[in-house]
Amino acid sequence: MWTMSSTASSRPSPGPARRNRRLCAALGLLVAVAVPGQAPPASAQQIVFDPRAHVQTSLQAARQLETLANQARQLANEARGLAASPYSHMAESSRTLRDIGELARTVRGAASTLEGVQRQFAELYPDDLSGADLATLGGEHSIMARRTAQDVARAAAELERLAQGRDQRLRGALAASETAQGQTAAIQSSTQVLSVLAEDLASMRTMLLAQSRLLAEATARQAAGREAAAEARRRFWGRTATTPTAPVFDPFPHARD
Repeated sequence: MWTMSSTASSRPSPGPARRNRRLCAALGLLVAVAVPGQAPPASAQQIVFDPRAHVQTSLQAARQLETLANQARQLANEARGLAASPYSHMAESSRTLRDIGELARTVRGAASTLEGVQRQFAELYPDDLSGADLATLGGEHSIMARRTAQDVARAAAELERLAQGRDQRLRGALAASETAQGQTAAIQSSTQVLSVLAEDLASMRTMLLAQSRLLAEATARQAAGREAAAEARRRFWGRTATTPTAPVFDPFPHARD
């Protein structure tokens, strides 16, 4: 007679390989449940658009463009600052200053150099007049005075001629300084104004030198005149006294009765 126990005992028991497969499947299911956010690997490459990175790239490009624009404006301002002044009279001022210097060197009458003054005073105004020709020295003093006075008048007339157009140059330099757009043009305009003032200073210096020579010559001539007068008196009163001779003409024979 067949019984339950005999049937159960007659079934074959599962092998070790089958039990290992079941264990691996259970472990895989547990891993999948424990990590739900992990997606399975994609089968193909996908392009992902990042808005934040795009905005940052656009801002960087905008800042670079702004920097380039600022550099361009700075270069334009520097070029404008280096622009030269359209007005210039430096050639005329240089020529005038050269003529004024030449006028100061070509003096007449009393010398304008130290060596010349020492030589003239030694010849015209000697310290000892005892053996000098007073009449000749007086004539040379008069010639020197006339030449010196003539040189002062000549210098004044020549300086007045050189001053023609100076007011116009000054107005042009001031106008250029007012309308200067850059630093270089403003400096050049100011330099041109200073050149006009330099012409005035050179003219005044030359005129003062001429007047100083005239004043020195006049002072020396007056002192020499007093010394010459004193020497003439000394010579007159220091000569030896002589008895005058009687006249040869006898008026009595020719007298009427």
